[in-house]
Amino acid sequence: MHAWANFDIHDKCTDNVFHAALRSAHASNDTVLGSHILAFWPIAAYNTGRAEDAEVVTDAALSAARGRTTPRVEAMLLSRRARGRAHQNNPAAVTDLDRAAELLEATGHSSGEDPEWVYWFDDCELLGARASTHLDLGQPAQAEDTFVQAAARFPTGRVRTQALFLARRTDAQWRQNDPERACATAHRALNLTEGISSHRATGPLRDLAANMDEHAGLPAVRNLRERIAIAQSG
Repeated sequence: MHAWANFDIHDKCTDNVFHAALRSAHASNDTVLGSHILAFWPIAAYNTGRAEDAEVVTDAALSAARGRTTPRVEAMLLSRRARGRAHQNNPAAVTDLDRAAELLEATGHSSGEDPEWVYWFDDCELLGARASTHLDLGQPAQAEDTFVQAAARFPTGRVRTQALFLARRTDAQWRQNDPERACATAHRALNLTEGISSHRATGPLRDLAANMDEHAGLPAVRNLRERIAIAQSG
């Protein structure tokens, strides 16, 4: 949790803290828990410019967990590797996601054998990973459609992830040269982030608004920039 907070709030990949967590799992002789730690490490890595490291870490996690855990855990790890590969523009990411979908479908909605910490990984999360992968592979229309599918199934209580996916949907709309819709979606994401501290969602929105110079005259763009500026100054 310490390592994850460093990433989610401060946008840092603290390898030393992840290493410490991994050593603790090893000392407890809990290989699968070690894979769980390795599943979060690559997110911090590929979001801080280290996509190749992310793939190496998830390869290690899959090797450690295979045959020792449930299909849901393996599906979650495959989705992590897919995201690392997508950041490298590697189409093998789609193969990983397809295999993860097969495993998730086979395991059903719940399994008494699943570790407690994997309860959150479901078809909504997998759809979100697929949508993000479409975006990384330069397919914004497919990304937006898949984000819509994910949002329709997503539990309302997962505010942080909802905000993150809305931020990425904003990017998908912007890449389709639709600044009005992009700004409207950005406001929805910002509404959700008002009660949380997550650079993962607010950072991309701030960066995207800063790059909207070609449409700076649009009222929607001006309003979005003003809102972000006020939020930053506060």
